[in-house]
Amino acid sequence: MKKKMINFSSLLDNLLLNSSKKKKIEILVSYFQSEPLINKKWALSILDNSFSSNLIKANDIKKMIMNKVEDDMFLYSYDYVGDLAETFSLLWPKNKIKKKTIPLNLFMKNLSECEDKEELIKLLETYFNHSTSDEIYTMIKILTGGLRVGVSSQLLKESLSKIGVKSKSEIEEKWFGFKFPYTGFFEWLNGENLPKDFNTTDLFHSFMLSNPFDERLINEVSIKDYICEYKWDGIRAQLILSKSGKVYSRNGDDITTSFPEISITKEKLSVLDGELVVKKDNDILSFNQLQKRIGRKKLDQKTLNNLPAHFIAYDILFLNDLDFRKLPFQKRRLFLEKYIKELDHPNISISSLINFSSWNELKSIREKSLSNHIEGVMLKNKNSLYLSGRPSHCWYKWKRNPFLEDLIIMYAKRGHGKRSSFYSDFTFGCWTDRKRERLVPIGKAYSGFTNDELKKLDKWVRNNTAEKFGPVRSLKANLVVEIAFDNLNLSNRHKSGIALRFPRFNRIRWDKPVKDVCVLDDIKKLIN
Repeated sequence: MKKKMINFSSLLDNLLLNSSKKKKIEILVSYFQSEPLINKKWALSILDNSFSSNLIKANDIKKMIMNKVEDDMFLYSYDYVGDLAETFSLLWPKNKIKKKTIPLNLFMKNLSECEDKEELIKLLETYFNHSTSDEIYTMIKILTGGLRVGVSSQLLKESLSKIGVKSKSEIEEKWFGFKFPYTGFFEWLNGENLPKDFNTTDLFHSFMLSNPFDERLINEVSIKDYICEYKWDGIRAQLILSKSGKVYSRNGDDITTSFPEISITKEKLSVLDGELVVKKDNDILSFNQLQKRIGRKKLDQKTLNNLPAHFIAYDILFLNDLDFRKLPFQKRRLFLEKYIKELDHPNISISSLINFSSWNELKSIREKSLSNHIEGVMLKNKNSLYLSGRPSHCWYKWKRNPFLEDLIIMYAKRGHGKRSSFYSDFTFGCWTDRKRERLVPIGKAYSGFTNDELKKLDKWVRNNTAEKFGPVRSLKANLVVEIAFDNLNLSNRHKSGIALRFPRFNRIRWDKPVKDVCVLDDIKKLIN
């Protein structure tokens, strides 16, 4: 069986062109059933974003194509297409060199083993010269990441459950114990034993997730069945208290080196679920301060002193080698309280419970008694087991209503993938002072509008362009949009001095005059 790159290229095309979850699963199942083992492993590593090439960056790709075509040709084409991989694949010279079958496994093997950038670039040129435009496009996507074909890890797990004898829940349980080259993974799917060296002690366990709480549920949910906590504005994390002491992010990434003060070693395994924040002098600092710790491999003492990490424990999955996930939440909570008290760690505390007697009282707490470091409240069924995914009627997140502000569109940039022909990424701002003579950008948004609204926005951008900067356009200050955002904090990383959390379009105010838009000081007053 030929191990063609074109097979994987066709897989990506089919996934991109089909939005149906059921159809995507059928496409993935067909691919995994038909490809040789080595290709299955490589495909899984690419689709799950566990493979990354550190040698080649987007700028290296740009230089390669700009050495083949005129600068203006590339810039105009990139401006029109909006996607680097697609632009590259269309512009790469089509010579008379005979096309060859490029095996996916050979391409990936060379890519992962090469340690010299110049050597890899020469090898890539050879591959590109012998490949079709579709294959080149696929190679560039593999090199730069960001496939954007609508395949989540949940969709992958569901698809893999249909090619062997393991259920999705069984795959979920062992998922983070397998890493590329996925030794024994596909064999295990077909019923064989786990590999002898399979890690079970420090294994990350998939989080239990919550469903959004709709106020219509008030008539369906019994308030007596639920416990309530605050929803903190940090990052979800999992503490593995074991002989090695691990800290994992929401996605299962090992972030222990970034948060060494909460890495705790124990002889017996215990696993805690909770929220990572920065807490100093008994005050929780903004999410912006936490971001300064995320991804840091080396930490000096100044950072550790000024931005100490703190873990707010929500739940307990394992305690002293015993699996507690099949216990109801109310019982797990009692064990958690006792364990945190015995642990007596200055950087670890337990999530406090909210006392309330009615939905109206809880609604008031959710809206009025929260700081900028709390996003809302969490409702947890007292009898809920700890299950992966989003089981129904178990946990609910009831976020406070978002902040809403009328702001002015300042810049627009072309999107990616299906949006590569549209200006869909927008920078918005407000007036610097009461004179309303100068604007300052305060955020970016690329969601919250319909496809029809996107077409109207794109047309407006083209008709109201002040200047062009490659794929970015500076715009005339003519359009007001109502922006929704979950939170805001002071930030010295931004010119405006503030940072918004999850900004998105709420309404397009086509008729509202720009002079009615607020000034920067008005927005800063929202920070408490």
